[in-house]
Amino acid sequence: MTSRKRMKKFLSGEKVDRIPNGLGGCETAGLHNLAYEKLKKILGVTDRKNRICTFMTNAIFEPSILKAMEGDIILLGTRMCPSRFWGPEADSEWKDLDIWNTTIQVAQAWNFRKDVDGTYWWNDWAKCPPGGIYFDAPIPSKIGLSFDDHKPSPDDFNPGHELPESFLRRLEEDAKWLYENTDYCISCGEMIHDLQLAPGGIQSWWMRMIEEPDACHEFLDKACDAGIAQLKQLDQAVGKYCDILMIAHDIGDVRGVTAGPGLWREIYKPHYKRLFTEWHKITNMKVSLHCCGSVSDILGDLIECGLDIFNPVQISADRMNPAKLKKDFGDKLIFYGGCFDSVLYPPTTPDEIVYESVKKNIQIFSEGDGYIFAGVHNLPGDMPESHLMAMFKAYQDCR
Repeated sequence: MTSRKRMKKFLSGEKVDRIPNGLGGCETAGLHNLAYEKLKKILGVTDRKNRICTFMTNAIFEPSILKAMEGDIILLGTRMCPSRFWGPEADSEWKDLDIWNTTIQVAQAWNFRKDVDGTYWWNDWAKCPPGGIYFDAPIPSKIGLSFDDHKPSPDDFNPGHELPESFLRRLEEDAKWLYENTDYCISCGEMIHDLQLAPGGIQSWWMRMIEEPDACHEFLDKACDAGIAQLKQLDQAVGKYCDILMIAHDIGDVRGVTAGPGLWREIYKPHYKRLFTEWHKITNMKVSLHCCGSVSDILGDLIECGLDIFNPVQISADRMNPAKLKKDFGDKLIFYGGCFDSVLYPPTTPDEIVYESVKKNIQIFSEGDGYIFAGVHNLPGDMPESHLMAMFKAYQDCR
C-alpha cells in the first residue's frame, strides 16, 4: 500500500495496515536542522540537502528521508518560507549557509551574516548567539502598556481576501509535481489567514476581550471572512492534490487555555465554528490545527467546531495526559504527534526510558486507530542520536 493510499483510507476512518508516520509532514512535526543531520546518519541517507523550513530552524523532509524512514506525509510548502520546495525550479531558490559546524540550505531571499564574536544574524532581525542553535527574536522595548496605548479600530483592519495569483500557480505546479512524482500524502502548510489576532499587542487584546468583546468579534469576523475567501482559492489550486491543510493558533500555555476556556468560548468559538463549517463545505482537505499548550478544556469545543486533526499534542503541559486525551477524544479526533516531548525527556534521559515512554505513548494514542506518529513539535537540535534511534525503534515495534 502506498503512503497516499494509506493516508486516504486513514483520513476517511478506515483501518490501515500500520500507524501512519507523519514526521516532517507539517511545519510543527519535524526536527531542528541539526537533529535532521543526525537522522540522516541513522538512516544512512547521503542526500546533502538540509533546508530550513521556517524561523523555527526546522528541516524540510526530503523524499530521500521519507523513503528511508517509511514516512507517509510530505509538506507542500508554507507561507513562512519564501522559496518553493519542489519541482525542477526549486533548487535555484536556495543557497548554502555554513552554520553549527554543518552546511544547510536557506532561501535566497533570506540574508545571513556573522559577527566577529560568532553571532549569526538573520535578516538583521533575529540572532543566534555563539554556541546557540536557535535564532532569537528581539525583546519588545515596551512592556506593561496601558489599555489605551495600542487600541486599533476594527474599521482599520482589512485583511487581504486574495492570495496572489502567481503564488497560487506556483503552489499548484509544485503540488502537481509531488502528486505525479511521489506516492506520499501531500499536506499543505499554513497558507490561509487564521484567527491568531492580537491587534495592538497581546496585552491590549487580552484586556479588550473582556472590556470590548464586540470589537473583538468584528476583528475575528473579518479574519474569518479572509480565511474563507483564501481557502476557496487555495482549494481550486491544490485541493485536488492535497489531503491535509494546516492552520495554527497557540491557544494555550503549559497551565491551560491562556484566556481561560470560558472567555475563549465567548470570543473565539463562534468564529472557529464558522471557519471550520465553511472549510468542510469548500474542500476535502482535512482541518489540521497546530496548537501548543494545555487545551484539553476546549478540545471538545474544537471538535464540535469541525476539527479533524490536532497537533502537536504537548503531553508535558497540564491535563494533557495521553490516556485521558485518548479516552475523552480519541473516537472523534486524530492526534498528530505526542509520542516524544523533549521537555519530559532532556538529553540526559537514559535511552531505555525514552524507548519505553515513546512506546507507551504510541500504544495509547493508536488504540482504535486515529493516530499519526510524530514528536511533540519540532524536536531540538541537541536531541541525542540515541534518543532518535530509541524513538524510531519504539515506533517500529508498535506500528
